[in-house]
Amino acid sequence: MILKVYSPIGVVLDVEIQKMDFEALNGYYTLMPKHVDFVTAMPPNIVKYQTTDNKNHYMACNHGILVKQGSLVSMSVQKAILNDSLDTLTDAIQNEFKKDEEERKELNTAMARLEVGLTRGFIKLNKQDG
Repeated sequence: MILKVYSPIGVVLDVEIQKMDFEALNGYYTLMPKHVDFVTAMPPNIVKYQTTDNKNHYMACNHGILVKQGSLVSMSVQKAILNDSLDTLTDAIQNEFKKDEEERKELNTAMARLEVGLTRGFIKLNKQDG
């Protein structure tokens, strides 16, 4: 199988693998070459993949979509960190990814406030014209 991982910055990984283990929103999976084709959403997690030389490698992913079609496994993720140290990747998920999520929530709150202010402004303009 070929594993290709994409993020907003480009192709993160393009490697031939024998199998991979990961968490999806509906459970844990091990993909092997003859696994049925499917699509699933992924929460932040650590993906383990075994290359054709029987070595295990790891990648931390922050939310994504996985598509397995034939011998191609494609992942589209917000962020991916490649590292064979599970401690480093666990720290990345606990710290860096959570920080990104907090920033996203702050941005959503700020956007909601702007939307409310804009709506109030339009209401005032409408009352002045009417």
